[in-house]
Amino acid sequence: MCDTCFEQTYNLPLIEHLKSRHVDFSLHKFHLDYPLAYFYLTNLSGQLVGYQQYNFLADKTRRNDPREGRYYTYKSEGTLVVFGVETLHLTPGLVFLVEGMFDAARLSSRGFSALAVLSNNPTQDLKGFLKCLNRKVVVVYDNDSAGKKLAAFGNEAVCLDSKDVGDASEEELDQLLRKYV
Repeated sequence: MCDTCFEQTYNLPLIEHLKSRHVDFSLHKFHLDYPLAYFYLTNLSGQLVGYQQYNFLADKTRRNDPREGRYYTYKSEGTLVVFGVETLHLTPGLVFLVEGMFDAARLSSRGFSALAVLSNNPTQDLKGFLKCLNRKVVVVYDNDSAGKKLAAFGNEAVCLDSKDVGDASEEELDQLLRKYV
């Protein structure tokens, strides 16, 4: 069996899970090592500045621990990181801003530029970064305190009936995106 075939078979449960979370394998840069997926984070110049590790077998406990947590984010010190810079070419006049990478992946799989802040505490650096993009920023936020804080970072803010973009029904997502087509 070839190395690539083995790697694909070994990672098949993870691959299927990521597909169910709307990850576009041709768009997002990542590495798989079952049960972990490492999503590369780049700056606007395309330089690698960090990664977000996703362990699909871990529970949802909110720990930023590479061995125990579902999510672990590493970034170069003093660097602003967002997930989804590679999608900015999709809709040059518009970008959606969300909390999580799978929310961003769901929007980019529909052909929209989408960035995830990967944090419940966005900073003023993010505001400057978004201003540099020179496009309309639509925040799709969760209906909680962190989401309401993120809403202030856009030109427009939308709260879905479901908890977040990842949990939205196809109909709810279609209704949201129709406004921006």
